[in-house]
Amino acid sequence: MRKSIVAVALVAAALAVAGSAGATRHTGTFKYCTDPTFPPMELATASGKITGFDVDMAQKLALTWGATASPVKTAFPGLIPALNAKKCDAVISGIFITPDRTKVAPAIAYMHSHRVLIVAAGNPKGIKSPNSLKGLNVAVQGGTKYEEYLKALKAKIGFSLQSYPGDTDAVAQVLLGRADAVLTQDTSFVFQAGQHPGKIAIGFTFAGSDAFGIYYRKADAGTVGAEIKDGIASLEAKGTLKTLAKKYKIPVADVK
Repeated sequence: MRKSIVAVALVAAALAVAGSAGATRHTGTFKYCTDPTFPPMELATASGKITGFDVDMAQKLALTWGATASPVKTAFPGLIPALNAKKCDAVISGIFITPDRTKVAPAIAYMHSHRVLIVAAGNPKGIKSPNSLKGLNVAVQGGTKYEEYLKALKAKIGFSLQSYPGDTDAVAQVLLGRADAVLTQDTSFVFQAGQHPGKIAIGFTFAGSDAFGIYYRKADAGTVGAEIKDGIASLEAKGTLKTLAKKYKIPVADVK
């Protein structure tokens, strides 16, 4: 009899723990802040609908714990502040994982890509390294790590730096002949080259890779953070990220 009582108690305790763990899981709508100005990671259609790799990934990610994903349009410089103001549950926006950002909010990597200098087709200015930018006109998306890097480089070698609200706006300056180069990612180049065949090229590819990450609040490490970590591992194991990379013509090696 005593064994039966103990067994029942143990089962009840196990169910209570399971119920408690289930209660901490995110249900309903998983809101993520994003700036839809960085195709193919995220972009807005003429009707305002937000699409792209990150949008598809966010939905697949949310489904791993039984939720649905909903983007919250946010200007790039305000992404992490919006997260910590609880306007969203996470940030998914082709944003790098950097030490200064992770001091404010933790992040989980899901893609590694390379920075590139996009130039006009034929590379008329012969841009083969960052130092080749000396005396030239360079465009970049404002509020990004690209901009920070270029400001520091500008102070060393000297060139004209133009900052724009979105990555597409910056690339457009090369297409219009107003800039000699744009600093962005290989993911962006693949998209833009598809939109403007024969118009642009990569002048230089940086050796090191950057990690795109999903940011969440420190207080949510055991809940939302754990779900994201497990969810990304699941998407990687199932090959979902590779499938999405192929869909958006992103180098599959970036999500390996």
